[in-house]
Amino acid sequence: MKVGDLVNVTEKRGSGSFRRVVPRGLGLVLDIQKTDDLTIGSVGPINLGDNVTVHLSDSGEVKHFTDRCVEVISEYGV
Repeated sequence: MKVGDLVNVTEKRGSGSFRRVVPRGLGLVLDIQKTDDLTIGSVGPINLGDNVTVHLSDSGEVKHFTDRCVEVISEYGV
C-alpha cells in the first residue's frame, strides 16, 4: 500500500462478542504513518499496525484507520 492507492475501508472496533464491523466505502490513501511497537511487561513487543489517512469518497471526510481496516483495490501508477 502506498499514497495514491484506491482502497476499500472496513472499520473494525471491539473484540469477541462486542466486535462491530462498519463498511466505510472507497477512499484514496493520503498518508501512511509507521508506528513503533509497544512493549508490555512480560508480553513483549506488540505491533498495532501503521496509521493510514484516507479521503473517503462517499462522505468527503478525511479519517485515520489502521492498516488492517484498509484493502487495496487499485494501486496508483499501475
